[in-house]
Amino acid sequence: MWRVASTLVLALLVGVVTWCGPVSADDAPPPPPAPPLERLFAPLKEQMATLPPFLRDTDLRAHFRSFYFNREKPDDSNNEAWTFGGWISYQSGLLFDTFSMGATLYGSAPLYAPEDKDGTLLLKPGQEGYYVPGEAWGALRYEDYAVLKGYRQLVEQTYINPQDNRMTPNTFEGVTLGGKVGFVQYFGGFLWDIKPRNSDEFISMSAQAGAKGSDDGVGLAGVRLTPVKDLRIDVSNQYGVNTFNTIYGEVDYLRPLNENWKLRLGAQITDQRAVGDALLTSAEERYWSTQQGGARVQAIYRELTLTGAFSITGSGNTIQSPWGTFPGYVSLMDQDFNRASEKAVLFGLAYDFSKVVTPGLSAFTNLAWGWDAINPKSRADAPNQAEYDLTVDYRPPWLRPSFLKGLWFRVRSALLDQEDAKTLGYQFRLTINWERDLL
Repeated sequence: MWRVASTLVLALLVGVVTWCGPVSADDAPPPPPAPPLERLFAPLKEQMATLPPFLRDTDLRAHFRSFYFNREKPDDSNNEAWTFGGWISYQSGLLFDTFSMGATLYGSAPLYAPEDKDGTLLLKPGQEGYYVPGEAWGALRYEDYAVLKGYRQLVEQTYINPQDNRMTPNTFEGVTLGGKVGFVQYFGGFLWDIKPRNSDEFISMSAQAGAKGSDDGVGLAGVRLTPVKDLRIDVSNQYGVNTFNTIYGEVDYLRPLNENWKLRLGAQITDQRAVGDALLTSAEERYWSTQQGGARVQAIYRELTLTGAFSITGSGNTIQSPWGTFPGYVSLMDQDFNRASEKAVLFGLAYDFSKVVTPGLSAFTNLAWGWDAINPKSRADAPNQAEYDLTVDYRPPWLRPSFLKGLWFRVRSALLDQEDAKTLGYQFRLTINWERDLL
């Protein structure tokens, strides 16, 4: 089916590019009537314009998503599903310029989901659909200096993040405090539960990390410094009670060379080690420790970006990232290249085709190789591997009819070549997103 889907995707993109081309004023058709959702909420918008800010500034939006995923692993197993869903989110305005609240309902339903091809993470285990109130929070704000937020919420901090690369993101239960003072942006708090990407239940942070039957959370703190233009420094710490602690640091600097060329330099380091009761059993030693360091160089010429990166991981354990996307420079669609003792390099190329093909069209490719990895528990050699990814994004700046604005397409594919594997692994993904403001 993936071959049929890829053919349909190409035809769809060609059709959309053709359909979305600019129209001259003489040929332009009369504006279409507003779509049903906008007509439904239009009277309410007019009535709310005279209300206090808490009601007047209400934000209500719908994000629709359809996702097709097909993967064959190097062990010859296959995962496949096609789904539809997304989320509806609500956020109030400010009450007395201090208090606000919000909520989001997430969901995913199967359109095509063979029972014997489970494991795409688009649906619950068993290829079942789900829906869940993934966000429900209240917040107190003091200008930009401090925002105190409680209960179910999105969190974005290095190793703890939404990981929004399936139907719905990770969300978390906890209390957080963040804000900005001058060039210092800070964030901290304590999280006790997580709703994984393909789940309608919240479980403890430690259980998600692999400590089954435990009920422990994670404390987190971090700062982002931007002391001068184009320089960013990130330092963060996430302390998983009775699991492991992660310290992360990154420096990123963008240097314009002339009107056409820019150079971006980056370096990062992670220190991870078991703490407390050390409930994880993923390494040979109970109280394990490991590190990873990496560097990246990007040469940017107008719409073209060339990337080179490398990373080295310590032998104590594979880098753990159970609460979000791994932030390493050599992290691709299928593999993170952060296995114990692994050395890895990446070469990438990205290009914005907006000026030469059609506005809103861009693409990037990444090629990575990893070697010298070991199994952190048995200490046996792990297979060398290579991965080759390609991503194409199309965000039409104009669409007919106009209510389709906000529609965008992403097509992704990957090849995974692991030493001594049964077969060549591959992935194919098609994502269609459409977001609409209702209020």
